[in-house]
Amino acid sequence: MEAGACDNAGAPFIERSSGQGDLSGSSDEGEGTMDKETVPAAERAVETESMLKRLFGFEKEDLSSWHRLVCLLNRPTDPASLGIFRFLFGMIMAIDITQERGLSHLDYKYLDGAPVCRFPLFSFLQPLPLDYMYLVYVVMLFGAVGIMLGCFYRLSCLMFISTYWYIFFLDKTAWNNHSYLYGLIGFQLTFMDANRYWSIDGLRNPKKKNSQVPLWNYTLLRFQIFIVYFIAGIKKLDADWVEGYSMSYLAHHWLFDPFRMILPNEMVSLLVVHGGGLCLDLSAGYLLFFDATRPFGIFFVSYFHCMNSQLFSIGMFAYTMLATSPLFCYPDWPRHFFARFPEILRPVTSS
Repeated sequence: MEAGACDNAGAPFIERSSGQGDLSGSSDEGEGTMDKETVPAAERAVETESMLKRLFGFEKEDLSSWHRLVCLLNRPTDPASLGIFRFLFGMIMAIDITQERGLSHLDYKYLDGAPVCRFPLFSFLQPLPLDYMYLVYVVMLFGAVGIMLGCFYRLSCLMFISTYWYIFFLDKTAWNNHSYLYGLIGFQLTFMDANRYWSIDGLRNPKKKNSQVPLWNYTLLRFQIFIVYFIAGIKKLDADWVEGYSMSYLAHHWLFDPFRMILPNEMVSLLVVHGGGLCLDLSAGYLLFFDATRPFGIFFVSYFHCMNSQLFSIGMFAYTMLATSPLFCYPDWPRHFFARFPEILRPVTSS
């Protein structure tokens, strides 16, 4: 593909002017009058395209061929929101390593002779001697901190995911879906240009600082988070959950006291705990995607994850999901947010 080949096809947010000159009524051969039925039809076509663009961010023509789709996915996009997510994800992973990954109790976790349960196809993996396991964790921690700071970003990602997946596959009993998610996000970030905003790499190399990233960087992460919510909703469609039996004990938690003021425990369990959780998981991805519903989506998922952080011992998962919500906002939202800060902080907030 030649450089600049996507300049026109890959700019779906630019108002298209092709065809509008025909509506002006000018013509070399006559008065330039048009059929009265043609003008409203053309105007409706333009309005339809504008509505599609407002809702989804692209025109239907951008999906009409593989070339146009590639151009759309590689459309230059502001790196600010991606950089903020990179910083938050690296910070959360650095905390998670000391907690759920087990650095704080490594001597007990890898005690000689402790029973282990291996993953199928990965039974050949064995923990290293304890001193070397500490080294593995230190490498993983340095990788997470490097991701957070955007320092030697690509190397930091490789340090993190290589050691993370090694630790992950050592013990099947420690598996859960959010630990799997952390590894997937770390793997995806390795191929992204998330170090172009709020990063030490940007300070070291001015060419990288604030340079645009391809749209697919955002698309991939948004799709990943959409899948997390939607699959969680699908899993809740079983009879036990729909009928309110799976987690009926949660209705007695103090977090649901406001609901118990107007509803009995049975209804709190059925409508709020089970019904609310099912509806939120199935709809969260859609609520976050569209501009009109995004404020409601961010409010409900934030409330949901804050509650989960108190209801369950799930480590940093709730905070990781909170950090993903701004990815669905406009990519330049951090610039508007930090523009409100005092002038003396601008060098830090715009780096």
